[in-house]
Amino acid sequence: MAQGLNQGRGLILLAAASLFLSACQKPQTVTLPAVSLPGGTPFSLLRPPSPPVSPSSKKNSDFIGVLSGITKDSRNLVVIGYQGTLLRLSSRTRQWSRSVPPVPVDFYGISRTPSGVLWVAGDRGVLLRSKDGGRSWEQVQTGVGRLFLNAISFPTDRVGYVVGENGVILRTVDGGDHWVRLNSPTKKNLYAITFTDESHGLVAGWHKRLFRTEDGGNRFTAVDIAVQKVTRQKPSFNSLWGEKDEVLLAGDHGLLFSSSDGGRRFSQIQTGTLHDLYGVCRTGEGVVAAVGEQGTLILITRSPSGESKTESPLGPFQGSDFLGVSCGSTHVRVSGSNDVVLVPANPK
Repeated sequence: MAQGLNQGRGLILLAAASLFLSACQKPQTVTLPAVSLPGGTPFSLLRPPSPPVSPSSKKNSDFIGVLSGITKDSRNLVVIGYQGTLLRLSSRTRQWSRSVPPVPVDFYGISRTPSGVLWVAGDRGVLLRSKDGGRSWEQVQTGVGRLFLNAISFPTDRVGYVVGENGVILRTVDGGDHWVRLNSPTKKNLYAITFTDESHGLVAGWHKRLFRTEDGGNRFTAVDIAVQKVTRQKPSFNSLWGEKDEVLLAGDHGLLFSSSDGGRRFSQIQTGTLHDLYGVCRTGEGVVAAVGEQGTLILITRSPSGESKTESPLGPFQGSDFLGVSCGSTHVRVSGSNDVVLVPANPK
């Protein structure tokens, strides 16, 4: 990723921007391009309805949206995106609803606390909280000015962390009512974070920045990972997932790493792609899911003997740049550009 999320991910979404600009200049309807999945895939394609057009507005709202994050509980699927997008799909009615954000900025990261409180991070230092499953949202003050916030991790209901632009790292110890800025080990943009408990966590970002803490962010230690050089520019690390001592790290050029000791040491997982990866997680059954640009979706399973099996269930699908991924006990859900949401074809 390049200087910040707006530049790094924006480069792969030029088509979306140009279509949106053309829609602003012309009053006629712009139809979203058709997107279909290859036959036989274990996913179904959803596209949330476009927001209503205000009668007083000459701008058309039917554009290629960027859905940057996704999460699921037993009742709702919640999806976030650019231009203040906050969507909820009811598991009972299968109907989409759209929430009005307190601040209509681009949203980049979504996370849940152990008890189910939702948190969303976005542009201009915006941090939102929902205590009712995404129906309503409140803004929480962060004190970081116009710096973007990109990723969130709540290891407990009261202790949480957020990272973002210029190496900003925030911590709360009261459930998110108040946030304190920590001393950061870098001034470069941070894109990813995971804390497996109140004290142990990792942050990652621009040009191989990766740091580990064992004391709740009071001190960070750099973690160096040797990577094969693909371009002159060092790859960025874009996504982290963690549970107990297990950690997954995904980045540019198809880079994917795993750690079984809390992030002290990493080993590379071969993905078979050079596409940038923007999201990674693991299901309860142990399947690793990684998503990225040009419709990259990789599922990796490991046999009891230790052998890995890598699958690309969508094949050469290029209808979307996948930015968000959510892993449940057995299923994977994905969101991306082009208003694309992928859900399991047979969720039961």
